[in-house]
Amino acid sequence: MKRTVGGAALFGGGLFLIVVAAALALVITPLLSKLPFDLDPPETTLEAPDATFVQAKMVNGAPQIGVERGALLATTGIQPDLGASAELTGALANEAVVWNVYQNIRRAGTDELISASESRIALDRKTGAAADWSGQCFTDQEDQPCQGGNISYGGQLYAFPFGTEKTTYQYFDSVLKTTLPLAYRGTDTVEGLTAYRFEQAVPEQPATMDSELVSTLLAIFAPGATSGTVQYRASRTIWVEPVTGSIVDYREQQHRVLVSDTGVRTTLLDAEFRYTPETRATVADKAGAGRSSLRLLGWYAPIGLTVLGVALLVFGFFLVRPARRTAPAPAHRAPTPAPA
Repeated sequence: MKRTVGGAALFGGGLFLIVVAAALALVITPLLSKLPFDLDPPETTLEAPDATFVQAKMVNGAPQIGVERGALLATTGIQPDLGASAELTGALANEAVVWNVYQNIRRAGTDELISASESRIALDRKTGAAADWSGQCFTDQEDQPCQGGNISYGGQLYAFPFGTEKTTYQYFDSVLKTTLPLAYRGTDTVEGLTAYRFEQAVPEQPATMDSELVSTLLAIFAPGATSGTVQYRASRTIWVEPVTGSIVDYREQQHRVLVSDTGVRTTLLDAEFRYTPETRATVADKAGAGRSSLRLLGWYAPIGLTVLGVALLVFGFFLVRPARRTAPAPAHRAPTPAPA
């Protein structure tokens, strides 16, 4: 009796472990493989050690704009907007998260502000790509608020899909205000993590810039010119931890030149930005923790529970199964005497 009860308990325990393993792999892990609404990404900083750039500053109480050379620091901060995320409707409800993004570029050493911008964007929680949302906005003017609908984001910007693949993605170029292909080029190691390397090359072309700003630049750097364009080219290399889709390293080269109709060319920006070692260590640490959790819940734990569950099923089955009875040996019979 005890043998039967114990076997039944083991058999039931095995079934329970297998169900738990399936739930972890098929239900829990997919739920966790999404951008959390309350995710607070770390502030990232890129440095450009030897850059050429335009700087506007006050000199003896008068504004002065000129081309400078020195080190730059570009900082990006992200603040999740829980209220805006909760108000999303339709296909975006519970499937997208709204982020407020603040960026600035400062001169290293002096901390002088070179430029600043603010944007709002909705990201798909699974793919990390920009979602189609009417509240998207961007402004780089201090006196102009970020008003929804003045930009249309698309593709990847700040995150990649959970389970990033070795393929080509569309990446948003903030200067051209459009997406361009970003191709997988290899696998590297960043801070001890396996990372997919993606590259994007932007050929030289006119930049999308405010006409009044272009006119102001022409008046300063090309007096007498009646028209001109800002020619722009760039290249990017982005390293992505594939399990979480986290960007663990980033490098960008930008080159902008003011070209006037009089033939004057003025370099407005020539810089190579890359994550600082501190930023690289911070984002890699968070990505590594996220990867370990997802692998534990989605891979190692289900396999271990399944193996243990099968073992309990087999052991319990043999305990529950009735023992085979052996037939008794035939009784010895005395030989029958032969008839006389």
